[in-house]
Amino acid sequence: MTPELMLDLARKAAELVVEWNEGLPEENAWDGEFKKELEDRFMKDAPEDGRPAMEVLEQAAHEILPLAARLAHPRAFAFIPSSPTWPGVLADFMAAGYNINSATWLTASGPSQIELVVIEWFRRWLGYPDSAGGLLASGGSAASLEALVGAREAAGHPERGAVYMSDQSHSALIRAAKIVGIRPEYIRMIPSDEGFRIDVEALARSVTEDRAAGIDPVAVCANAGTTSTGAIDPLEALSDFCEEQSIWLHVDAAYGGSVVVTEEGRKLLRGIERADSVGIDAHKWFFQPYEAGGLLVKDARTLERVFAIHHDVLQDTLWGAGHPNFSDHGLQLSRSFRALKVWMSIQTFGMAAFRRAVSKGMELAGQAEKYVQESTVLELLSPVTLSVVCFRINPTEARLDEEILEKINRAVLARTFWDNRALMSSTLLRNTFSLRLCIMNHTTAWNDVRETLGAIELFGKEELEKQE
Repeated sequence: MTPELMLDLARKAAELVVEWNEGLPEENAWDGEFKKELEDRFMKDAPEDGRPAMEVLEQAAHEILPLAARLAHPRAFAFIPSSPTWPGVLADFMAAGYNINSATWLTASGPSQIELVVIEWFRRWLGYPDSAGGLLASGGSAASLEALVGAREAAGHPERGAVYMSDQSHSALIRAAKIVGIRPEYIRMIPSDEGFRIDVEALARSVTEDRAAGIDPVAVCANAGTTSTGAIDPLEALSDFCEEQSIWLHVDAAYGGSVVVTEEGRKLLRGIERADSVGIDAHKWFFQPYEAGGLLVKDARTLERVFAIHHDVLQDTLWGAGHPNFSDHGLQLSRSFRALKVWMSIQTFGMAAFRRAVSKGMELAGQAEKYVQESTVLELLSPVTLSVVCFRINPTEARLDEEILEKINRAVLARTFWDNRALMSSTLLRNTFSLRLCIMNHTTAWNDVRETLGAIELFGKEELEKQE
């Protein structure tokens, strides 16, 4: 392509993305299409001859990209949404345009240094010691896997190893444990307490029983913000226990870890600095495009001892002491330049803006909690810790049985999905069906939350009338 055409296409792409984001509040937070329709439209042979690039760009913008959850929508409350900054988006564009492979210092010295800077920022926010280090990964799944590889090696790679986690833990931790060789019957799901936090006494009993049976503990996985309720495990008590028992402690902070940049968040996550490893996702509550996960370990040498495997064809990448190769620290050799979006966003807006944005999510969740508690139709199912609000339709005077309540709330979820601009999801809490809002978009206002809750109340009243 000529430089003129390249610039025309880049300008058009930027215009389309900006227009899309500006128009989001007036659109629904979700759109999609059935598989048969999309197969008929797109499942064709690869063309032998090309067509005008502008035409391809327009088709992608209008026929493909809109058919998805609009995770940057101010009323996207489902799962764990994401609302990236514009500098973060541009950083991904530039990193792709410069075609960076941040595998080694030789292939990417500047990008490698920026990744070191971003990891150092994370280290300081977490309160980790100077000995700590890490790398950026695709997300929490990769971070969990790399952490448990380190834990397995630290435990001496036992044949009968066990990993312990809460019954509220993310499925990524179970998957990671299986991949590193923990047999399914030795993945211990420890019950949680009334606040959906791991029961430390139950954990201690499980470890004692396993050791008596010749099973070796490999790691305890704690939650710094469960995805269902936002619950934070007792990190200080877990740190005490794991230190006494010489067991690796990994903290899954993919969702909640970013709150550590705020004063309130530091208090909530007290004890996280004592963990052996921490996983954190900047593409969640730190407002970056996917993928921007990260793993930090208390001893930076841990990862290199496990992942540094030298290969003849890479012998020229050795630059000497003090020049790290990130490919020696994790499972990827070829790696995109993930750190640039975090660096550019912070350089552009400053940390004060990020602190305000993170705090805003917690404040809106607190307001939503108060709204639910004062409602005559809604019932709060879990105390709000971070930014997740779990509740359901259940008027006190109705006295409905659980089967009918679940039917009503599932109907409300479906109606919110199809008949409202907002997107929300559900979860199960002690086998109780719960509606769930996750509020963490920096563009979300109280009006977005209030109107969504109001619509849920209205749908609930209409569904309740059907039961009379």
